[in-house]
Amino acid sequence: MNCIIIEDEPAAQSILEQNLSLCPGMQCCGIFGDAFSAQEFLDNHSVDLMFLDINLPEMSGVSFLRSLVNPPLVIFTTAYPQYAIDGFDLEIVDFLLKPFSFERFCKAVNKAKKKLNSKASPAVSSKISVKTDRRIYQFGIDDILFIETCGDYVSIHCLDKKLVVHGTLKSWEEKLKGFSFLKVHRTTIVNLQKIDHIEGNQIYTGKHILPVAEPYKVQLLERMFKHPLS
Repeated sequence: MNCIIIEDEPAAQSILEQNLSLCPGMQCCGIFGDAFSAQEFLDNHSVDLMFLDINLPEMSGVSFLRSLVNPPLVIFTTAYPQYAIDGFDLEIVDFLLKPFSFERFCKAVNKAKKKLNSKASPAVSSKISVKTDRRIYQFGIDDILFIETCGDYVSIHCLDKKLVVHGTLKSWEEKLKGFSFLKVHRTTIVNLQKIDHIEGNQIYTGKHILPVAEPYKVQLLERMFKHPLS
C-alpha cells in the first residue's frame, strides 16, 4: 500500500515513518510539511493512503481534504479530539489522537488495508439476464424463489413469473455462488431468503411446496439456523 505523510512537526514525521517501516506491505512515498507540496505530489502520483495532520500551516488538513476531488484513503493524526466529527463526516478511515501507541497505529493501518481491499474487489451484480422465447429478460436475483431442472432446461421461478431456459442446474449453482441459494434436492436449488417455513421434508416458498432430499437437509438447517439437525 502506497502512502504519504502530511505533517509539519519533524518529531511526528519520524514516528509515523518509523511505524510504517515496521508494517508489512506499507510503502512511504513521501513526507510533506504542508498541504500544497502534498497536492503537487498527488497531481503526479497514485497514492492509496494519506496520514494527514489537521493543524498544518496555511491550509488545515480538514480544508485540504475537502478540496480534493478524488482523495485517497485518509487517517487523521492530530492532538485535537474535537476534529473527530469532521473526520467522520469526511469518511476517513481512522482518527489517531496524539500521542498514540504503535498498537493503535497498526489497528488504523489494518482498517485502511481492509477498506482498500474491499474497494478493489469487483462488485457483484444483483441483476441477471436470460434469453427465452426470443426475448431477453432481466430481473433481480432476490426475486428468484427457486430453480428446478428438467432435462436440458431449467425453470426459474420468480415472484411474478416463471422462465424456462436452456441450461443445467450445476451451471446455475455456479452462477449464484455467493448469494443465498442452496441445493435441497438433486433437481432443485432454493433461495433461502424466500423460504416461508419448513415442515418435515417440505419447503414452503411463495405458493410452492418443494421436497427436501434427506442428504441436503442437515446443510439446509445449518445454513438457516446455524446449528445441525438434532
